[in-house]
Parts: sequence; structure tokens; C-alpha cells
Amino acid sequence: MARLARVEIFSPDEVAIVHVMNRVVRRCFLLGNDPVTGNNYDHRKVWIEEQLQRLAACFGIDLLCFAILSNHFHLILRSRPDVVATWDDTEVARRWLMLCPVINGDTACL
Repeated sequence: MARLARVEIFSPDEVAIVHVMNRVVRRCFLLGNDPVTGNNYDHRKVWIEEQLQRLAACFGIDLLCFAILSNHFHLILRSRPDVVATWDDTEVARRWLMLCPVINGDTACL
């Protein structure tokens, strides 16, 4: 059976709490020791945590909790349409520039 489209499950004007899970491809490792290559990827944990917090701050989303495992991660997110409704065009532009700053006259989306 096909999965319902998210637009049919969540109303965009109501606060929603969701569990997001994502897996890596080709048996790659996010963290820990990769038994195939012998490489250790624990150094990525701080970077991933910083990126999650930075991106949540740019959008109308609260990062409630997360777990990053060796080959997948889990996020618990809360949408904040009530907060987004208070943003004017200047605030939206400011948040966009946090994601895609203008460097030497060119936009560099991160």
C-alpha cells in the first residue's frame, strides 16, 4: 500500500511532532569504527550536532532530541507554524542569508 502524502497527514498551520529517521547508503558509517575500512568516524559527531542545531535555528522547527548511530540517525522535530506566522519578509530574508550567505557578490548555499 502506498504511503499517504505528508500534506494529507499534517496540517501546515498546526504544530506537529514527528520522528525522522535516515539511513546512510552503501553500508557507510556516520560514526564509530567501520569494520570494512578500519576507519574511525567519531570526529563527525560534533559537526553533525552543530549542523542540526544551526539548521533548526534557521527554520520554524524545534529540535527536541536526536540520536546519531553508526549508520543512521533519529530526530524528534516539532514544527512551529505559530512562530513562522510572526515572521515578516525581512526575517525570512535574514534566515535565508544564514543558510546561503552572499560571499564576494555570489550566493553560497551551505
